[in-house]
Amino acid sequence: HLHQNEISTIEPLTFVDLPSLRYLYLYNNKIRSLESNTFINMTNLYQLYLYGNNISHIEEHAFGKLTSLTLLNLLGNPLNCDCSIFAFWSWLIERSSIYDIGSTARCSNGTLVKSLQPAVLDTCHPDNCLQCFNGGKCGAMGYTLICDCIGQWTGTFCQESQCTSHDCGFGDCYIEPVNGTAQCLCDDRYINFCPV
Repeated sequence: HLHQNEISTIEPLTFVDLPSLRYLYLYNNKIRSLESNTFINMTNLYQLYLYGNNISHIEEHAFGKLTSLTLLNLLGNPLNCDCSIFAFWSWLIERSSIYDIGSTARCSNGTLVKSLQPAVLDTCHPDNCLQCFNGGKCGAMGYTLICDCIGQWTGTFCQESQCTSHDCGFGDCYIEPVNGTAQCLCDDRYINFCPV
């Protein structure tokens, strides 16, 4: 019984050495997210109560090998249901035949996590991630995968230099090394545009 203790964080592997634990009450705390390996190898855990927290994000593998789990109560948590929910949604769908697993898990807008459309969430699957170049990282913006570009690179796949689209007139384009923005070099000085 760890309910109503103003707990805001649970470190990964906190419960790993408690294989006989069968019921865990963590409701009405201030937990904001569940990291990978938060609940792992708890093979005898039957019921897990997490309702009434502030959980918005559940990382992949937060619930690992909970083979006996029959009840997971997440009521009253504002789950973020963009691409970050994909791993938890997949875990729930795989266990849809198990009684009361995820039936209380709702997105912050009230939608049941289990009812999210597979066609939309399939775009979030890591195997569908974009090929990003020049150090760009594939990430999610809502239900869309995008390349997050760094430095001077821009464009859908981080393949375009800012100088590609920056008009300097009769000067040369230069990328500012500190902030990665394009500037024009005209007669040994930097300005926005080089006239004749």
